[in-house]
Amino acid sequence: PLAHPMLEDCSSILDLIRDKDRLLHFPYQSYEYVVQLLQEAATDPDVDAIWISLYRVAHDSAVVKALIEAAENGKEVSAFVEVQARFDEELNLEWAERMERAGVRTLYGERGIKVHAKLALIRRRESEGQRLYAYLGTGNFNEKTARIYSDHGLLTADPRLTEEVLCVFRSLAGE
Repeated sequence: PLAHPMLEDCSSILDLIRDKDRLLHFPYQSYEYVVQLLQEAATDPDVDAIWISLYRVAHDSAVVKALIEAAENGKEVSAFVEVQARFDEELNLEWAERMERAGVRTLYGERGIKVHAKLALIRRRESEGQRLYAYLGTGNFNEKTARIYSDHGLLTADPRLTEEVLCVFRSLAGE
């Protein structure tokens, strides 16, 4: 994969997308930026919450490992896990169990309703107050398939988008 010209050597993806949206093109650019974003959120002392919707994840998922690390670091982490992801139901349930043991609030869909959203939301305390950061993707949070399938991922701090993503997660949580 090609390097993203702005993300390749940046010290903070959150700081970079606060200033301007960034669009990723997989597999032409590395999916590692998504993993780095979640790892940054997991260790950033100003991040206090992460929400994510998981449809299909890799067998050795760096994405889920970052979520577990975030929960172990005391962050409020909520993961919506799709249990109707054909052929991946068992793996999704295994990861969900591991996340639950680590303190991740794990949510599941209702029978007959499939959630195919690929969304993540990060809440961070900043000098101006709380700010939301979002990832909106067309592909799964799966590092392996991101090397094969053509997908896009938008990194944004635009309140018009982040508030909508927050509404989706509130709805999935039944709030």
